[in-house]
Amino acid sequence: MSNTEDIKNIEKVLAGDIEAFTPIIKKYQDMVFRYVYSKFNNYDEALDITQDIFIMAIEALKSFRGESKFSTWLYSIMINYCKNYRKKQNRFSLVSMNSSRDEDEYDIQYPDERERPEDEVIMNDSLRIMKEEIQNLPDDYRDILILRDIDGLSYNDISDTLGINLSNVKVRIHRGRELLKNRLYERGLI
Repeated sequence: MSNTEDIKNIEKVLAGDIEAFTPIIKKYQDMVFRYVYSKFNNYDEALDITQDIFIMAIEALKSFRGESKFSTWLYSIMINYCKNYRKKQNRFSLVSMNSSRDEDEYDIQYPDERERPEDEVIMNDSLRIMKEEIQNLPDDYRDILILRDIDGLSYNDISDTLGINLSNVKVRIHRGRELLKNRLYERGLI
């Protein structure tokens, strides 16, 4: 579905056909969930937040003026919601009783055709360390690397989404990658 199709569906929703929002949800739900899960590292919480983001988007749909792509507008809602959610969460100092640092939860799955179980253990440990190091990056670097390297947004879309100029996007991506690379080197992954 292109941005033109998004606009047509938005017009239908604004005209009263709420079901026209379903293709938009289907198109963007995986991207929103991946981003949210990468921020909070809790599957159930990520599902709830993803749903909240789409509810917020449909409620704010009248404010979408079409000056940017719909995806950029949605990314902005997603990023702001997550920032506000984290602030609210930190204000109350919530501690999760359901997760521990030893849990191996990954949202990236691929078939493993190797025959040696020790290779799988090493791969799982490497993925855990990589995920941990991405989570430990400063927010500015973590968010921008997720948008670029995981979600595949263009530099221009990232610039529009985060409201920063293009050269700042490039600098943050470069610095974030270097920081991640150094941390992975220190942990023996590269």
